Amino acid sequence: MWPRLALLGLLLLAFGLRVYRLPAQSLWYDEGVSWYLAGKSLPALTVWTADDIQPPLYYYLLWIWTRLAGTSEYALRFPSAFWGTLTVPLMWIAARRLLGQPAAWLAALLLALSPLHVYYAQEARMYTLLTFLGLLSSYLLLRWSAQAGAGLVANARPYPGATTRVRAYSPGRYGWAYVLTAVAALHTHYFAIFLLVAHALYVLYLWWRQARSGRPRQPGILASATVIATICVLYLPWLPFLVTRYGVDTSYWAGALKLGEVIRKLLIAFSLGETVGEGVGISLTIGYALITLIGLVALVVTIRSVARGTQHRAWREESLVFVLLYLLVPVAFILLLVQRTPKFNPRYAMLVSPAFVMIIAGGLSCLVTLHKSHTPYHSLRIRYHVLHLAFVAALIFILVTSAYSLLSWFAPYPLNQFNKADFRITSQIVRERIRPDEIVLLSSGHMFPAWAYYYGWEGWQRLPDIEVLDVNAALDLSVGGELGRLLHGRRGVWLVRWQNEITDPFDVLPLYLGTVGTQDDYGQFWHMELFHFKLPPDARFDLGELITQPVEANFAEQVALLGIRRVSNREFILFWHALAEMKTDYTVSVHLLDANGGVLANADHLPPRPTHDWRPGQVIPDRTSLALPADLPAGVYHVEIGLYDGGNPTLPPLSLSDGSGNRIILPFRVEADKGE
Repeated sequence: MWPRLALLGLLLLAFGLRVYRLPAQSLWYDEGVSWYLAGKSLPALTVWTADDIQPPLYYYLLWIWTRLAGTSEYALRFPSAFWGTLTVPLMWIAARRLLGQPAAWLAALLLALSPLHVYYAQEARMYTLLTFLGLLSSYLLLRWSAQAGAGLVANARPYPGATTRVRAYSPGRYGWAYVLTAVAALHTHYFAIFLLVAHALYVLYLWWRQARSGRPRQPGILASATVIATICVLYLPWLPFLVTRYGVDTSYWAGALKLGEVIRKLLIAFSLGETVGEGVGISLTIGYALITLIGLVALVVTIRSVARGTQHRAWREESLVFVLLYLLVPVAFILLLVQRTPKFNPRYAMLVSPAFVMIIAGGLSCLVTLHKSHTPYHSLRIRYHVLHLAFVAALIFILVTSAYSLLSWFAPYPLNQFNKADFRITSQIVRERIRPDEIVLLSSGHMFPAWAYYYGWEGWQRLPDIEVLDVNAALDLSVGGELGRLLHGRRGVWLVRWQNEITDPFDVLPLYLGTVGTQDDYGQFWHMELFHFKLPPDARFDLGELITQPVEANFAEQVALLGIRRVSNREFILFWHALAEMKTDYTVSVHLLDANGGVLANADHLPPRPTHDWRPGQVIPDRTSLALPADLPAGVYHVEIGLYDGGNPTLPPLSLSDGSGNRIILPFRVEADKGE
């Protein structure tokens, strides 16, 4: 009874943490997409996910759930809390089979308190479901291999509980259950396939170990082939969408992944979740890395301490191999897949986090049993109380740091510095203040599901007009015509910005609206920017309204400088016109010159988006600021503007097409001191 009560207590602890303040924060973009899809018909939902980066199973389950429980923030997030809670007892069951009962209790406790799992259990997304299915499929694989081993080797029980005999060609009930769970995981997230690769490698390891021992292989080749073939057949209808989506995904720029940065983020997330600053996280992760290393050493020493040739030792070795494959293989494949895309988030690898917990729990549990082993290691006179002290110190460190991360997440504003984008308060402010002759512009346009959840479906327009993130749809000054159409007859406009560094990297909308209208400053609301502009009756959004000093300068038929706009005494905007596709990322050269040609100030810089991303025909604003000397007197100076290859400064700058050199020199008036 007591173990059952203890497990029930862990279950209640996990559930309480996962539902505590569940609706406290606003839904953010990803959660808004979940709500948006749950409101579609099942055929429309399927069509959407076929063109999205996640398959449809989670959305199907949410579709069913919302028709029973509604679409409140609590209802939308509750399935994630539910799957996250169920993962805790499943962890206890799987860890007990792999590492023994002491490790199982510790693993279940650490998972219940895991800041990473608590964080994503409070988000209306598929990550806790994926983690649950990954752990369940791993457990079923262990049961299936034990079942197959009992059937193939008479009276052999290499795993505890292997009692069911099956035929060599039949997967048995655990094999079929594994098939269904694996297919469900594949239809929840595409990265589940990497965990199945780890499972396949484990089966190959079992075959290799059995071949070395001269005993029949387990599980059977025919049974394994049946399992693999069934999974492939069941997943085959969705496979074309996976291949197509990977080839056309435009939700990230081209570039290279920084491996060191990714590994650092993974370690911080697996150890402390998403609610610690990177500086603090790096320091604390050193402790987790040390604990993990000690745990691995303790596991290896424990395995070696058991008499060679016993079934118990073989079981221990297989356990360690399984957990390491579970952790390392999917992470390696994920990093390999995204190495050429600078887009990565630790949640993509969350499905392997139970293996990370198992290594820590198994290693720490070995510390308190290592002194009982009759091995040469005992001759080193490592006293058992030293090992116990190391166990207690490591456990206290984990519990304290987990509590720190959880308190950072649950703390109310303003103590919580990890809030999600606050669509709730932003939409409320606009809804309370907007007038009938005003409109809302959403930049980025793909944020519309989260905005519509709080604001409704009327009275707003998305710019750019996209349903999913597309980095190729970034706004440029050609949007002026669209603004003129949308704002015709309007006396005001509310501009809501989120992820504008992707879809409006040149700040085109604030430039147009701030030039034509009068801005009211509303500021930021947790990753959101909100502005209000009053517009004149005859508002025109033409490029000519922006340029105050026209220029005609063509650089090597690749890019032209159309003109500049003075913003302040030291700040101005350059207007570039891309004439051709550029392979080089050019640096803009800006020098302030005195009467003798001496450089007084230097403002060389890279544009907001690299020039190789500029599409022919785009007109791009480039905001520039000169650091003027404090003692510079007022007067007329000159500014020198050019383009050069910053990656290879030995090459000459781009030359002007008219043969007049490689720089254009313009008069630049510095006004008397105005407090700048």
